[in-house]
Amino acid sequence: MIKALIFDYDGTLSNRTESVYCFYNEYLRPFVKQLSDIEFEALLQDLMYYDLNGINEFNLRLPAFMARYGHLFPDGFEEDFRKSFLQRAWSYNVLKEETIEVLEKLQGRYKLAILSNGDSTIQHNKIDHVNIAEYFDTVVVSGDVGIHKPDPKLFEYTLEKLGVKADEALMIGDVFSTDILGALLSGIKTVWLVEDEERPAFAYKGYRIRDLRELIEIFERVNL
Repeated sequence: MIKALIFDYDGTLSNRTESVYCFYNEYLRPFVKQLSDIEFEALLQDLMYYDLNGINEFNLRLPAFMARYGHLFPDGFEEDFRKSFLQRAWSYNVLKEETIEVLEKLQGRYKLAILSNGDSTIQHNKIDHVNIAEYFDTVVVSGDVGIHKPDPKLFEYTLEKLGVKADEALMIGDVFSTDILGALLSGIKTVWLVEDEERPAFAYKGYRIRDLRELIEIFERVNL
């Protein structure tokens, strides 16, 4: 029987795509006033592609961006961009529109946790900014622990914080190579949040959803 739900944060509870797009848009526009709006939009869309919804770390997405657009920016831009991203991007953080609705339905029925990869200060700032810590029994950030998803030790640490066994927990996340793989290696059932319902995943036999609200449907349909 499922007693605890473990949620990834970025891209699962939060609308990370909207968050970083808004930061990139506001930060970059003053540097490239010579570009038309549609040219600037093309630049932003390329950066979002290099970003890969956060799968690429900043120091990996920036070289690809600079290789194409670096000639538009002044000397020292890369360091300023990196520093500004670390210091300010979290403040653009927004939740998915269904997140609060779903958390309110689940709170009290299950123990709830956030399990997030990332820098300790940045991730906690994000969570504090959107005021959802009150819904969770524990918040685990890899930067606090020194272990990162998909390492099973981080999932085991989260289970210990929740006081449940692996077969009593369910992991909900959007990144297969960290959230889903790590949970399955730890013996935890999974729900993969993937908006592309046609994306093949032949080896995956767990639940798939496109919207967090589908979690409630799963619980109503299946005795978990």
